Parts: sequence; C-alpha cells; structure tokens
Amino acid sequence: MKKIVAAVSLATMLAGAACAADISFSYTGSNYVKSSAGNLSLDSRADCLSLEVSNDTSGVVVDFDTDEGSIVQDVYYAWMNFAIPAAVLQAKAGVWVSRDVNRVRTDAGDLEGADFELNKPGIINGSAGKDVTNLTKGKIAMQASYINSDSLPGKLTARFTLINASFNPDAASATSATESGDVEDSDITLKCGFAASAEYLQEELIRVNLAARYLEKKTVAAGLFVSPLMLPGVDLTVGGTFAYTKPYDSTNKVWSNSGTEWGVDLRARYAFTEKFSVTTMHNISSGYDSSEDDNTLVLWDMLNLTYKVNDKASVGFTANATFDNLDSDHVFTGADLVGSPYVRIDANERVAVTASIRAEASGVNPKIDGHETVDVTIPVIFAFNY
Repeated sequence: MKKIVAAVSLATMLAGAACAADISFSYTGSNYVKSSAGNLSLDSRADCLSLEVSNDTSGVVVDFDTDEGSIVQDVYYAWMNFAIPAAVLQAKAGVWVSRDVNRVRTDAGDLEGADFELNKPGIINGSAGKDVTNLTKGKIAMQASYINSDSLPGKLTARFTLINASFNPDAASATSATESGDVEDSDITLKCGFAASAEYLQEELIRVNLAARYLEKKTVAAGLFVSPLMLPGVDLTVGGTFAYTKPYDSTNKVWSNSGTEWGVDLRARYAFTEKFSVTTMHNISSGYDSSEDDNTLVLWDMLNLTYKVNDKASVGFTANATFDNLDSDHVFTGADLVGSPYVRIDANERVAVTASIRAEASGVNPKIDGHETVDVTIPVIFAFNY
C-alpha cells in the first residue's frame, strides 16, 4: 500500500510541476455475490485504480488491480509525441494492452468481459490467434507509431512493436532450438517478439485495421477488420483471422505437429432511437489443439438490448451462447448460456453504479437430461472517474 501512495504522490507532484498537464483518475470496485443452495455469499471482489498525467506531447499512465487481496501494478507506460513533416511520430514503452480495432462496445458499460463481449476479436479457442488485435498481450513492450492525418483524406496510423515475449523455447545451452529439437550454442539468440498494425480511418466512409504478431517461434497470427462508417445509426465491424502454429514441447525438447487456425467476426450495433439500441456479436472459430493434432469448431453469439430511461438511468439485457465441438470429428457435449439483466444508475457524470443478475447454464444439451449446471451471480460495480 505504501508503494501505491508513493507512486500516486510522485505522479501528482510531477503533474503539478507541469502547468499544462491534464490529470485523470478512475476507480472501479467490483463485487460478485454468488448463490449456492439458496445461500448468498461473496464470491470475489476486485478493485482497479488508474491515474493518468498527460499533455499534448507526452503522458504517463499507472494502473493498480487487486489479485486475491494483493495489490498488483498491471499497467504502466509512458508515451511521447514528436512532430515530423505532415505527421506525428509517437514513442511508447511499458506494459499495456494494445487493441485498436473497433469492437462495437458503445453499450458495454462496466459489465465488459463476463457479460458484454465474452470474447475479443480473433480465434476464440485459438492457441496462436486468440485476441489477435491485442499486439502486446500485457507484456513489456516498446512501440513506435506513425500517425498521418494531414496529407491524406483520412487518418493513417502504423505501429511497430518489440515485445518481451517467449519467442524462444526452453533450452539449457542456448536460447532457441533447431527443427529437430536439438539445441546448439550457435543458434541465433532472440528474446523478443514482434507485432505490427496499420489503421486507416476516413470519417463517414470506412475504418480498416490490419494486425499481425509473431510472439513465439514458429507461431504467427494476423487479422483484418473493416468498419463501414457510411450507414446512419449503424456501428459495424466484420473481419477474419488466420494463424499458423508449431508448438514446442519443452518437456521432451521437440517440436509438435504444426496446425492452422481461422476465425470470422461480425459485430453490429443499431440505434433504433436515441434511447434504444441493439448490439449483436458473432464469431465462428477453428482452433488447433496440438495434444490431439486436430482442430475444433466453436460458435459464439451475443445479443444486447439497452434502453436509456433518462439521463441518470439505463436498463438492459445481455445474452451469450457458446457452442463448442461443432465439427463432425468431435462430440457436441452441450452449450454454455449466460443471461444478464442489469440496471445502471449515474449519480452524476463521474459516479455510476451497475447491478446485474447473471444466470449461467453450462453443458445445455437437449439429448442429455440433467447434464447442465446452473450458477447465479450478482455483480455490483461502483465506478468513479475524475
């Protein structure tokens, strides 16, 4: 706790020294109460505290979470902009999650992850292409970005990232292995992965995202996502992901069989009125399992209905359905279903409380009576932003 106070105090003093600095602070406390055998008990509690100090040319962000009662600094990075002819060059370093693609999350609120958007764009059950647009995957990274919004009809952003990833397999005498699994001291030493992305955005026309990463030896993934912006009231993203992987067996010091993966995403939000909107998300993925040297097919669908009662209250309902083992080579064991009605109260523009009742049914299969399991969780989330 002393470390957190010291970090916050230092950041505050630095901000005070910079007369043009903007300071933003946020706190989110999430409580999850679970029902079991008619009893209610506190299932988990999570807190997130974030502080950002920035101006037009530079900034720093620190973020602390709780993990089983311990405080963990999970995000910390700094960035700086340099003006160059007709563009901006940005340098960034630290630990952060990097996703640029339009994920159609206008109505996500504070229920992201467990309710709204169970899966990120990419290959849901992929070993290489899961969450493909997350270039850094929360690892230490250095990134250079080229941002051009002056000499083009739209805005072009290109990023290249070096990441402290497990690029090399385990080895006793060197840091990489040959195709046969033997390790030689003469092997090239690499201890970082690579990622790159490009985005072109032209208002009221189109947004295109291309992302690729190479974070492990013999494993590469790439995704392309497009958002048409010319449709009134519609927020839409469609895209596909492809990945190649050849996992390394660190126990036996050999390379496993190689495999390919693919996934297709479709996300759309339509605002019927200023108060009522519908969001749907769909993904079909074929992920590779090296232990079986085979792919499995999974389908995920999400539906969200959101109604804004007034300026301070909104209600909604989110439903998720996941169907695994859909291909002919595997046996469908059952669907996983999640239903979450919720209400959000905004006390003011900085403070909000969200409460929900989440019902989860796992292994739902009409052919197997009583096979499913049902859990009920009550999330209560308090959020403060300054």
